[in-house]
Amino acid sequence: MTGDPDPFRPDKAVRLTVGYITERSTNRDAAENLRAECTNCNDGLRNVPFPRLSRIELLKQIRRAAIDDQQAALEWLQRKFQSRSR
Repeated sequence: MTGDPDPFRPDKAVRLTVGYITERSTNRDAAENLRAECTNCNDGLRNVPFPRLSRIELLKQIRRAAIDDQQAALEWLQRKFQSRSR
């Protein structure tokens, strides 16, 4: 077997396929709407929850992100918690 083992089918390797960021039904076949996905994600296992990150792991991921993404995360958090404080 080449590649990483598939967590749902240990006898198979994970394969990458082309998936859509926004639903294909919106007719967005443009390159910016495409991404590489493992076969599990592209075959409908998107509803399987990922393991929940610890607070430290989540902060590590945000710290590694690009500045624009960090800014977007901060703005989202501010909006989320400002609405709760009212």
